[in-house]
Amino acid sequence: MRSSLIDSQRAPSEIESKQQELRNQVPYHSSLQPPFPHRATSTAASPWSTITRFLVPQEGWLAFLLLAIALYSVVVVIVSAEWVHFSYYLYICPIVGLFVGLVVSKLPYVPQALLHLLACMIGHVLAVWVTSVYAFHAPAQVVLVGLQAAFSGHMAYESSVMSEMVFFFYLAFLCFFLGYFGSWLVYRARLPWLVALVYCSIMLVNLNYVKSNYNYLLLVMLAPLILLIARIQLAARLAQWTNEGLYTDRAWLRKITGRCMQASCLILLLTLPLGWLLPVQSQPESGKVLWDRINLIWNTAMSGDLSWNTLSTLASSTPDTTNYFGNQLAISNSIHLSDSEVMVYVSSDKKSHYLESSTLSQFNNNTWTTSPRDTGQQEFAANMRLPLDSGHSSSNIVSTTVTLTQPIGGSKNYLFAPAQPIIFSVPTQIYASGGSGGSTASAWTQLDPLKQNESYRVVSSLPHQGTVNDVPLPDDDTNFWQSDAYYYWLSISYLQKPQDLSSRVAQTAAQWTAGATNAYDALKRIESHLNNPHVFTYSVDNAPIPPNKDVVDWLLETHTGYCTYYASAMAVMGRLLHIPTRLVTGFSSGKYDPTRGVWSVSGSDAHSWVQAYFPGYGWLDFEPTPGYSTQSQLATNHAPTPVATQPALKPTPTLKSVPTHTSQKQQPDQTYQQAAQPKDSGSQLTLWLALGLLLCAIIFFACAIIVRRRRLLDATRPAVSSLFWRACRVASWAGLGPKSWQTPYEYTEMLSYHLPQKDASLWQLTDLFVRERWGATPHAPGEQEAISLKRSWPALRARLLRLLLFRKGK
Repeated sequence: MRSSLIDSQRAPSEIESKQQELRNQVPYHSSLQPPFPHRATSTAASPWSTITRFLVPQEGWLAFLLLAIALYSVVVVIVSAEWVHFSYYLYICPIVGLFVGLVVSKLPYVPQALLHLLACMIGHVLAVWVTSVYAFHAPAQVVLVGLQAAFSGHMAYESSVMSEMVFFFYLAFLCFFLGYFGSWLVYRARLPWLVALVYCSIMLVNLNYVKSNYNYLLLVMLAPLILLIARIQLAARLAQWTNEGLYTDRAWLRKITGRCMQASCLILLLTLPLGWLLPVQSQPESGKVLWDRINLIWNTAMSGDLSWNTLSTLASSTPDTTNYFGNQLAISNSIHLSDSEVMVYVSSDKKSHYLESSTLSQFNNNTWTTSPRDTGQQEFAANMRLPLDSGHSSSNIVSTTVTLTQPIGGSKNYLFAPAQPIIFSVPTQIYASGGSGGSTASAWTQLDPLKQNESYRVVSSLPHQGTVNDVPLPDDDTNFWQSDAYYYWLSISYLQKPQDLSSRVAQTAAQWTAGATNAYDALKRIESHLNNPHVFTYSVDNAPIPPNKDVVDWLLETHTGYCTYYASAMAVMGRLLHIPTRLVTGFSSGKYDPTRGVWSVSGSDAHSWVQAYFPGYGWLDFEPTPGYSTQSQLATNHAPTPVATQPALKPTPTLKSVPTHTSQKQQPDQTYQQAAQPKDSGSQLTLWLALGLLLCAIIFFACAIIVRRRRLLDATRPAVSSLFWRACRVASWAGLGPKSWQTPYEYTEMLSYHLPQKDASLWQLTDLFVRERWGATPHAPGEQEAISLKRSWPALRARLLRLLLFRKGK
C-alpha cells in the first residue's frame, strides 16, 4: 500500500528526469515545442464550441446566416402565393433542412448516397408531421392515405381537402429540401452559384402569383447570395493555400477576409441598383412571353421541325391577344382581359346562367369562324317572339334583365342572354345558318349600340338540363340521326374538321369514349377528362402554339391552356364521333353581389364553351374547361358559379393552375377523417409499425455512421497515437480530459493520481506517444513495443471506464 502511494505521487525530480531523458532521445523536441494537440484540447472545450467547430470550421456562421436569409426570402414568396391554406406553417421546414444539410456535408467518411437517403426520410417525416399536426390537425394516416393515392394515380377520386393536404405536404418537403440542398451545395460541393440559380428560379416563378408587390425580396435574396458566393470562394481558396503549405495566422486571415467581403459589398452596391433600373421588373409579362417563345423554338428544334416562321416568333414585340366577340375567334397563347365590371343581370329563377352571344362552326388554322352557309339576317321588333333555335322548345322559361355598366367591344352590337333566347325587349337582329326547313341561330345582335347603364329584358327557353340516355351514337344508329329534320343541314356546317388534324386526337377520343353506351355518355366522358384539374390546368399565359400543330394536339401535349383550348378540343372530338358541335362565346356566370342583389360579370369572365346537338332535344351545353361549371347556382349562395379547384400536383411546384379571374379558395373541411378514411382497420397499426421501423433505421444508420467514422479516423492515425487519443477520450467522459496548458507528461501525472494501479501502463503509453509524435525516426516505437502496448490496453481501458463510477477527488 505504501509503495503504491509513493508510486502514485512521484517526486517532481523523477518527472523532470524522465522528460530530460526523452529530450535526449528526441533532439527536435526542444526546438519544435508544439502545443498539446488540438484534438485533446477540444475534449475539454464546451459542447457548443465542439459542435460549432465541427459544423462550420472554415466558412463561419456568416455563410450560414447569408444562406438562411436567401432561403427564407424564397419561402416568404411561396407562402405569400397562397397555394394552400395555413401556408405560414411552411416556415418550420427550411431551418431543419439547413441544419440537416450542415451535418451531412461535414461527415466526410460516410457514403453520401446513404446520407442523402436518410435526409430525404427525415424530410418526409417532417413534412407529414407539419401537415398533420400543425396545418390540418388530422391524423398522420390520413396524410399517408392521400400520398398513397397521389403516387398510385387515384387522386381524382379523393376530395378537394385531401388534394390540398397532399399539395401542402409537397410544399413542406420542398421547403425542407431547399434548405438541405442549399447547405449541402455550399458546405460540401462548394457550388453557391448553383444555389443562387435554383433559388432565383423558384422565386421568379412564385412571384407571378403573389397578389402584393414582393419584388423587393429579389434584392433581399440576391444580396446575401452574392456575398455568400464571395465568402465560399474565399474559404475554398484559403483551404487550397493551407493544403499547399502556406502558413496563415489569425490576424492575417481576419484582414484578408475583411478586404474580400468589402470588395464583395462594393460589387453588390454597384450591380444591384443597375440591375433594378433594367425594364425587367416593370415588364414581367414580356419576360415570360420571351421565355415561352424560346421554349417553343427549342421544342420545335428538338422535334426536327424548325422553320424560319418559328424563329420569327422570337422577334415579335407584343404578346398575342384574342378578340372574343366577332365573326372569328383566333386562338393565341395568351389572353388578358379587364377585371372591371361590364354588366349585371338578375333572372326570374334567382339563379346564375351562362350568357351566350354568338356561336362559331368552322375550325381551321387554329381559328374559329361562322358558317359560310349563312342564310342572312332577320330583324325582329322589340318584344317580338323569335323562332326557336332548331325548332325545339322547352317548358323551362326564364326571364332575365341585363344592364350594361360599360360598353362591350366587338365587331357587332352583340346581345347577351341565357341559352335559347326567344324574346328581347329591344329590336334584335338574328344571324342564322342552315337551309330551308332547318336553320339554327348563330348570333343575336342589337340594331343600335346599347349605351352605358342601359338595360334590356330577355326571355329564354332553357335547354334540357338532365341526362340524355335515348340518343345513340351516330355510328351505332345512323337512321335515328338522319330521321331528324335538322340533322342534314347541321351535319353540313357542324361536322367540319381540320384537314391537318393529328391522328393522336382521334386515338385519344376513341380511348376516352371506349365503352360509352350513347351519345350523351360519350360527350360527358370527354368533358370529364378535359376538365379534370389533376390532369389539365387552366392558364391564360401559355407557350406559343407551334406553326405545325393544331391547338387540340398542342393541348394534349402540354395539358395547359385557357377556355378556348378546351372547348376546341371537345368540339373536334365530338365531331370525330359524328355529333354536331359548335363553339359558343359569351360570359360565364360571374359572381353574386349580395349588396345589389345581382350577378356581376366582369370583362375577365369572357368565356368559351361547347354546345352539341341531340335529336329531339336541340343544343345542349357542355363545359370542358377545368374550374368551370355550367350548373346554375342560387343567388343565396353568395358565391360565383365557377368552382376553383386545387392546382394539379406536379414534380416542380411552380405554376398556379386555376382560372385567375374566377379563382376562389375552398375552405378546408374540419372533418378530415371523413375526407379520407383509412382503407382498412389495420391501417393505424401499419402506420405505427412503419414509423417504428423508420426510427430503428435512423438509429441504425446513425450508429453505423459513428462507428465507421471512428474506425476510419483510427485507421489514419499511427497505432500508438490512436491508443493515446482513446485514453484521453475515455478519461474525458469522467471529466478528466486534458487541458490546453498541459504537456503529455503533466497530463499523465494528473491521470496517474486517479489510476495508481495502472501507473506503469500510463507512463509507457505516454513515452511511446511522444516518441512517435515528435521523435526522430531512429527513436520511433518499435513493433514489439507497439504489440506490448496493445496487449496492455484492454486492462487500462477497463480501469479508465471505472472512473465513471469511482473517481478520486483532488
